[in-house]
Amino acid sequence: MSSYFSFEPQHFNNNGDQGNLLVLSKQLALSGQSFTETEEIRDADFVLVGDASIAAMRHYAGRLELLRPFIKDRFAQGAPTLIVGSSYEFFASDLGLTSKPYLRRSEFVDQDGIFGYMNVDHNLPPFVANGAFMATSLFGPILAKNPELLEQMTISLGATFQIENIEREWVAEIRRRSIGG
Repeated sequence: MSSYFSFEPQHFNNNGDQGNLLVLSKQLALSGQSFTETEEIRDADFVLVGDASIAAMRHYAGRLELLRPFIKDRFAQGAPTLIVGSSYEFFASDLGLTSKPYLRRSEFVDQDGIFGYMNVDHNLPPFVANGAFMATSLFGPILAKNPELLEQMTISLGATFQIENIEREWVAEIRRRSIGG
């Protein structure tokens, strides 16, 4: 059995970031594992902090601050974690990054094999990882669009990765059409 913590999923779900839990849950179920929610980040095998609106980021800023030591520790350990969008920008300094304003980019990207859509006005790299800790400005269910990331996360949770060739083909086709290739 694996547990997950998702910070305020009703507000930290811009562009379907919580869909990453569904994809990961399916993979764990295929291996005979259950995936249950926990209320405390310290008890979680997997942590998700999705993208949120400016208003939500302001509203929850105090509670996000309380997560900083846990995020730093998880990053140092390479523990299974996914930080997305505005939350990535919020925790960037805890990952050793400095976010600076930059000309807005709004586009699908495929950088070093990692695919997704971003709409940002900062200079942070689109994707950063340490082990199974992943932080990204690529929105939505990034694990569904990147089977190699899903595989890494699944294995880090002690499960066997299983994907049908047809599923890989669907993902490849979506990526081709989005990038325009």
